Amino acid sequence: MKNLRQVGVWLLVTAMVLSGCGYTRKTVLPRNIKTIYVETVKNKIDVEKIYAYQPGLEMDITNAVIRRLQQEGIVKVVSKEHADAILKTDLLSFVQQGLRFTNLQSVQEYQLFIEVRLRLVDAKTGDLIWEEPTFTGDNEYYVSSVNSIGEQKAAVDAIDRLALNIVDRIVQDW
Repeated sequence: MKNLRQVGVWLLVTAMVLSGCGYTRKTVLPRNIKTIYVETVKNKIDVEKIYAYQPGLEMDITNAVIRRLQQEGIVKVVSKEHADAILKTDLLSFVQQGLRFTNLQSVQEYQLFIEVRLRLVDAKTGDLIWEEPTFTGDNEYYVSSVNSIGEQKAAVDAIDRLALNIVDRIVQDW
């Protein structure tokens, strides 16, 4: 019985080693996509739903995505005329909501959410390669503590997180 158990353990360990962990970093782009143009983010936030907003948010997101793509290096960021694909992004919401409260119901910590719609389009044919109707980046910040980073810094961090998520969606297959 002991030998049978040892054989079973060895088979299980061997199967796990041979199968690997399942993690991969392969590109999901069609082979013909080597270059990309990143359109400036378009603000599509409904005017009646603007409760929190930062001027220049569209350019900040655009620039963050371009920086991340350049760091990743899998596709080259180029002008529209030389691109194989075009990334189109619509800003859908920039929301700030209370996350943690004091006993007196004052907000101690906020969470920022940035929501966008993404479309990757073939620059030559105009065909849709893929679309993400809602894609987010977020960050939390404290308003009154030693750890306070402030709303502006929280927005920058949320934008960076969003840009990282967008680039991962473009170039990696998880």
